[in-house]
Amino acid sequence: MFEREEKLARDYFHAADRQSSPVSEQKLDAAIHAGIAEGTRRGKNVRRRYAFTTAVILTVALLFIISWLGGLGGQKIIAVQPKNWGEFEAYRSIAENNITIKTALDAGLVIPLHISTQEKNGYKIILDGMIADRRGMLLLYTFENRSAQKATVTRFSLKGPSNFSSTSYWSGGDRSPGITHNYVQLTLEEGQKLSERITAEVIVIPDTPEAQLSSSNKFRTSLTTGFTVDTAEIEKSGREIDIGETMTVGGQRIHIEKAYIGPTGIYLNAVYDDQNAKRIFSVIKPTIMSGKGEKETALASYMTLDVNTPLQTMVFHNNNMDAKGPLKLTIKGIQALDKPDLKLVIDTEAQKIIKAPDDRLTLSDRSTDIRFTESSSGVEGKGKPGQLVLQLSTKPTPNDEMTRVSFDLDDSFTDGEGVKHSINRNEGTYWESSGNSEGWTDTGIYNLGSAKLPQPLTFTISSYPNPILEEKTVRIR
Repeated sequence: MFEREEKLARDYFHAADRQSSPVSEQKLDAAIHAGIAEGTRRGKNVRRRYAFTTAVILTVALLFIISWLGGLGGQKIIAVQPKNWGEFEAYRSIAENNITIKTALDAGLVIPLHISTQEKNGYKIILDGMIADRRGMLLLYTFENRSAQKATVTRFSLKGPSNFSSTSYWSGGDRSPGITHNYVQLTLEEGQKLSERITAEVIVIPDTPEAQLSSSNKFRTSLTTGFTVDTAEIEKSGREIDIGETMTVGGQRIHIEKAYIGPTGIYLNAVYDDQNAKRIFSVIKPTIMSGKGEKETALASYMTLDVNTPLQTMVFHNNNMDAKGPLKLTIKGIQALDKPDLKLVIDTEAQKIIKAPDDRLTLSDRSTDIRFTESSSGVEGKGKPGQLVLQLSTKPTPNDEMTRVSFDLDDSFTDGEGVKHSINRNEGTYWESSGNSEGWTDTGIYNLGSAKLPQPLTFTISSYPNPILEEKTVRIR
C-alpha cells in the first residue's frame, strides 16, 4: 500500500511551504483528499486546516505536481527552436514547468485519444492524449466550462474492470468559464498493472460557497467516459536498472535496489534496513541529477510510495530526451527518530504528556472543547471531549527550507488496558500551521472518538522533525 499521501507530501514538500496509502479503496480515498488540499498549496507538507469533515472522497488522489527548477545562474543559454507539438500545442504553457510532460511531447511519446464525455450542465471533459508505461500514465485533458460561473473539478477517478492500486496527482485549477487544459497523473504500486479498459469519471462542482460546502449531490455533475489501453505495448516500454548500492546516513542504512525509467517518470526502489536503530520517516531533498556539465538537470522527486513493508518507491520526473545520459541520486539526509522515542504516552483526562520525544510537543487547552461545524476546513473553533490537540513548536534554522516537516501519528493507538483503537481521520481530524520569524507552531487535531477510555493512551509517532543532515550520492546510470 501507499504511505499516506497527506503525510509524505507534507514531509517532503515543506521546501515549498509545508508526501499514501491505499491498496484498499478506503485508504486510497483518504490519501486522495490530501491530494486536492496539497495541490492548491503547491505541495505543502502539512495539512493546513485540512479537514476530513467536508472532504470530497476520491478514488484517485489528486495533487499539484511541483516541478523543482534550479536557476540558470551563469550557465550559457543556447537558443533552441521549440519542437512542434501539433495538436498538443495548447499544453505548452502547462508543460513548461514539468520536464516529464515537456520532453515526452518533444519525443513524440504522447498517444492521441480524442475521447470526450457528453456535455452536461455546460461541462465537458475531453481526453486529448496519454503517456503510459509499466508504472502509470499521464492524461492530458481539456475541461470545457460553458456555464456562466466558475467551476471546480473535485474528483478525477480512473478505474478498470479489476481494481488496481494506484494514486494520482492532479494539476489543479479549472475554475474559470471557458476552455482550460490540464493533466492528471496515475501512479501504480509495484507489481500492479493497468487494465485494458479504463473508465474515467470526473465530478464538477460550481465554485460557490453553497455548492462547495454542501454534501448534496444536486450540486455535483458527473462526467464519464472510457478508453482502451494497449497493455502489451506498455509492458515493453521503459527500462529497469539494477543498482544494489547502500547509503548510510547517521548510521542508518538505506538500500537502493533498482530503478525503472519510463516515459512517466523514474521510479527508484529503496529499502530501509530493519536493523536500523532509528525509524526513517523520509529522506531529505531526494534529487536525480541527469546529464553532465552545462546540460546537467535536476529531476525532483514529487512522491514517495510506501507499501507497508520496508520498501519505499521514490518517484522522480524524467527527461525523455536523454535516454542514455548519466543519472545519479543525491539526498541531503534523513528525518528519523530512535525507535524507543516513537512512543507518545498521554493521559488525556489529566491533560498531561507522560512520554514524548522532546519538550517541543505540548498539549493545547483547546482539547477541552471542540465543536464541529461545516466550513471550508470542516472544523472550527475549539473541540469537545474525544479530541486530542497537540502542538509542536520549532525555532527557525538555516536549513528550514529543506528540513522543515510536520508531525503525525499512526492510525492506531492503545488505551491503558492495552486495547487497540483507531483515530477517526474521516471527521474532525485536521492540521493547522502558523509561524513568523521567531518560529513555527504546527497543531494536529485528532478525533479519538467519544468513548471514555482507560488512561493513559499510547500513540506511535509516524512523522517528526528530527533532521540528520549528511549528503549522499549513488550512481543510477
